[in-house]
Amino acid sequence: MENRHVVIIPIEIDEDKESSYLDAWQDAADVMAAQPGFIRTYMFRTIVPGSKFSLVNVAEWESTAHWEEAMNVCPMLGQQIAVAHASNYEAIRTVLPAQSPGCGEGHTPAGLSPVEARRRVVDGELTLVDVREDDEWAAGHPAGAVHAALSTLPASLSDVPDGPLAFVCRTGQRSMQGGAQAIRVGRSFVYSVTGGLEAWEAAGLPVSLPGRGDSVNNGDRAKAAVRED
Repeated sequence: MENRHVVIIPIEIDEDKESSYLDAWQDAADVMAAQPGFIRTYMFRTIVPGSKFSLVNVAEWESTAHWEEAMNVCPMLGQQIAVAHASNYEAIRTVLPAQSPGCGEGHTPAGLSPVEARRRVVDGELTLVDVREDDEWAAGHPAGAVHAALSTLPASLSDVPDGPLAFVCRTGQRSMQGGAQAIRVGRSFVYSVTGGLEAWEAAGLPVSLPGRGDSVNNGDRAKAAVRED
């Protein structure tokens, strides 16, 4: 425990740029989650009005050596490492270690294409679970999905229907983590949607948007895709 390495990065950013910053951070965090020695990382948002740093990222590693090696893969260029008061912030995102495909004894979810996942949802054969965080879900999510953020698993799995599950995120990294957690608590027939929401949209499958139903633009392509076997 004495060798545990914790990095605290306060982030000064305009509110209108936060969303794009978080997208970039998520991509980097997914890379970090696959590195040896990674424990977890959190993104906090300040609850103190007028705070200079609106976000603070905290990352935990097994050792300083692990963190330094990971920086060769994804360096935090231009970011200042400093100390911030944790009581001034609330956690808004969490990324846990990635599960490497093939490791363990059947403890990683099988891959499932977006088209096949959609077909099984339509046929009532499985439940699609979006593990992205609240703000990502609210911005748009796969039609027919239920929401269980990765940061709330495995506790929130009790609210997910019994039967086969297919986890989905933005690119496929977090869905692997969510599926692995579901397997560890005893769920069976667990899948991860390959390529995540990005691949789902690229396949023309429907997306539910705030205040609307399934995406009209994707509807015709989605019906054709679901019929393909």
